[in-house]
Amino acid sequence: MRVLVISDNVIQYNKVKGIINRINPQGVCFDFKHSPDSSPLANHEDFIGRPATVDVNKEVGMLIKSYDLIISLHCFQFFPEALVENVRCVNIHPGYNPVNRGWYPQVFAILYNLDIGATIHEMDAKLDNGPIIAREKVEKYSFDTSLSLYDRVLEKEIELFEKHFSDIINNSYSTFPPEKNGNFFSKKDFNNLCEVDLTRTGTFSEFYDYLRAMSHGTYQNLFFIDEKTGVKVKLKLEVSYE
Repeated sequence: MRVLVISDNVIQYNKVKGIINRINPQGVCFDFKHSPDSSPLANHEDFIGRPATVDVNKEVGMLIKSYDLIISLHCFQFFPEALVENVRCVNIHPGYNPVNRGWYPQVFAILYNLDIGATIHEMDAKLDNGPIIAREKVEKYSFDTSLSLYDRVLEKEIELFEKHFSDIINNSYSTFPPEKNGNFFSKKDFNNLCEVDLTRTGTFSEFYDYLRAMSHGTYQNLFFIDEKTGVKVKLKLEVSYE
């Protein structure tokens, strides 16, 4: 059996590879690759100096012939229909399907008070969709920023993957369909949130949630343009608690 893991997330790649090496299922060959464009894994020591990229749209034929299972682990690419219909493809998603399909689930979970968690599911032709293998919610707190909530979701992903790893490899799990269409948020939806409307009115609670939802470590997602100078002013919220 041949399994391909495609990842563009250094933290999750290291943890998942550690689980695979520790369990070491007999008779299974694992390959690890990353996306061709701007993948953080390109500079990982495991990939420097060897061909390690795969384009899932341009190499569909090769992937169908070569692999029995493909695992998408925070992969930047959208898997084409021809691939997911001919190879069992499993996605590890940092959202609680079907509530948080798409980009940056933790941002919209804070902003719109939605459930958040981790989901492992079989992939179909829609993004972050398909029969669910396992999912579990993560608690949100009033002191969470995008980053702190995201970090807990990543931990839950690894917990679920390790728990269901053998069943995923052996195709011995059962699935259930998403209860409804749920919510889908695109990268454009996120980008539309980045420029602050200084004329907007609302409660302090609403602005607090907006600021913390858009604050993610060193990233400076929020900005406004100063009318007098044209200067781009960047904002982020730092939260501490005792």
